[in-house]
Amino acid sequence: MAGGLSTRLEPATAWTVVTDSPLKGLVLAREAGTILAWDEGNQLYLLDVQGESLSSSRVPQRILAGSISDEGGRIALLVDDEDAGLVLLNADFTVELERPAPSEASFVALDPHGRYLAIGSRHGATQILTRYGRPVGRVETLEPLSHLGFVADRSMVIGAAAFGMLVGVELAWSRIGGRLEAEVVWQDRLMSNVGRLALSGDGSMILASCYTLGIQRFDLGGRNEGSYHLGGTVSHAVPDFPGRSIVATTLEGDLALMNSGGNVRWRTQLSRPAIALEMDPLGRYVIYGHATGEIVRLDLFGGESSRAAPRVPAARRTATAPAARSARTAAGSVRSPDWQVPAVETDQQAVTAVLAVHDEPPAVAVFTSPHRLQLFDVRGRKLGQGPDLTGVGRLLRTAPGWLAAATDRQILLCDLVNGTTRRMDVSLVQLTHLAIRPADVGLVLIQERDRIGRLTISSRWVWKQELRWPVEDLAIGPHGFVAVTTHGGQLQIFDPAGESTVSFTFDPSDPPLLIEAPLGSPPPVAWITLARRAQVLRGHDLRGQVHWERPMPWEGWSLTRLERLALATAADGRALACDGSGAVLAQSSATGGSNDVFYRDPSGVPLRVWRRDVHLLCAALDGRVKWRAVVDQPSGPLAAGSPGVAILLGRSLAWFQNAPLPAD
Repeated sequence: MAGGLSTRLEPATAWTVVTDSPLKGLVLAREAGTILAWDEGNQLYLLDVQGESLSSSRVPQRILAGSISDEGGRIALLVDDEDAGLVLLNADFTVELERPAPSEASFVALDPHGRYLAIGSRHGATQILTRYGRPVGRVETLEPLSHLGFVADRSMVIGAAAFGMLVGVELAWSRIGGRLEAEVVWQDRLMSNVGRLALSGDGSMILASCYTLGIQRFDLGGRNEGSYHLGGTVSHAVPDFPGRSIVATTLEGDLALMNSGGNVRWRTQLSRPAIALEMDPLGRYVIYGHATGEIVRLDLFGGESSRAAPRVPAARRTATAPAARSARTAAGSVRSPDWQVPAVETDQQAVTAVLAVHDEPPAVAVFTSPHRLQLFDVRGRKLGQGPDLTGVGRLLRTAPGWLAAATDRQILLCDLVNGTTRRMDVSLVQLTHLAIRPADVGLVLIQERDRIGRLTISSRWVWKQELRWPVEDLAIGPHGFVAVTTHGGQLQIFDPAGESTVSFTFDPSDPPLLIEAPLGSPPPVAWITLARRAQVLRGHDLRGQVHWERPMPWEGWSLTRLERLALATAADGRALACDGSGAVLAQSSATGGSNDVFYRDPSGVPLRVWRRDVHLLCAALDGRVKWRAVVDQPSGPLAAGSPGVAILLGRSLAWFQNAPLPAD
């Protein structure tokens, strides 16, 4: 024993904390012993080294990069904002300074004492600013730097370009003009990209993580002292403050501890590759993070907490072995499905299935090839199965108390209140659009894109019409009125008897999307249209005349009615929510996809749910994550409603409950 601490290497997990959204990055304030982390929901976390939360806050803009001074009192963020791309905060996350960042800013780095910061750009020199945001110098290099580290005990920085250049730069204070003069004193051309640059406290050990070329080591004078190879693709290598120990991770998921001579003292395989890695200045523990949100502290020399855990031989112990303290979340947001039940027989069925969640009565519908409908309650119990339908394609539509499943040739109508199912006795040819309101209107359908008709639930045609142009979108409105938008650029309105008028004309090359106006819309407004390329949202009265227009900030992709909201989305997932008067109530940043599902929770709050890699995320429209799940199985179709969220995981139907389960 030395100083009460065992010198025998016995790595064991001390704690795991899980972020609300997928983790994007973390850094360690070595002197203060605090951890700054940020996630894809733009949430900031400040933790102590015991894993306890010290502070948390949310940034409105997307966080691109972050840094914290070693003494822990100053935080710098790069955010996706043209007017305030650089944000400086204190340890309480109070904003002290906001100012524009350089174009295409790539990194931000604070010096250990928090007096200066450096901002790199993909298109130019690295700028050096004071902690008050005043520019005091520039580092000019042949290639733009993508990594930079301040040497703790001298006026020097070490930088690396993404494509293989390493430089040492001395900084000298000039009394003339009050600036830092930067001079490149050495540079070295590497034969590899650099994924991470890290320094020991005095800069005598400089480690460049060079992927397949391993870890390249340099001294402060720029002399290459050799390389370390782990047999994998090294993405992170970090020394302790004196440079006696090195921890490294690979893209293959290896985590290894080495001494300064490069001898591997311990090695394990993580469940997933680490995207962030830090080491205690004294080499006692390691902090690493996964993209899935887990932040883990690994104690290298055991201790009371690790001895309380089950003992595992060091050669087999992994960083995900049973820990002394269980994983916890910043906001209790990470969850598993409430239940999973087998739903399909083949992977092909899982990929091509269609799901729907019915609000009242609560139910989940799964429509699979060969055109068979299955119904489940919110406990995962099977309610029934419909007869096979002929034809191709799969459509599911819901209305209060009803559900319809259709192919291009047949329609199955389910009365969920009374528990009955009927196959509609009607001959169809290439059904392309379907809208249902069985309680008063019945069914409205489009065949071959240019023949519209209204059908009662007893399979009787009320009216039919042949259209001049193919239909783009279809909606049922108040008082039995029906509207379509066509490829001729028309908004065409049908009264309950089927008499039609063309009441508004759009650009024929940009046929608009169409929904019934949200609840609570001003009395004249009955329909909402979205001209996608023209980027205009419009409110129309029952006869189609325009009552208001709202320019959109981007080209539209979809338009959804969500009770009292009209939700327009872009192809990258950006969303804008309006009420029936066109007033913007909320805007959401991009989620990276166009297949997000919007729904209301039981209290009426609008939410969105989407998939990203192994994540299933549910968030409010302002971006605050309500919950998320990590799904390692292949994920298929997704649907959501007030009762919960349904998704196919592999061949099973998985359910995430929103409201308390009803009593049996």
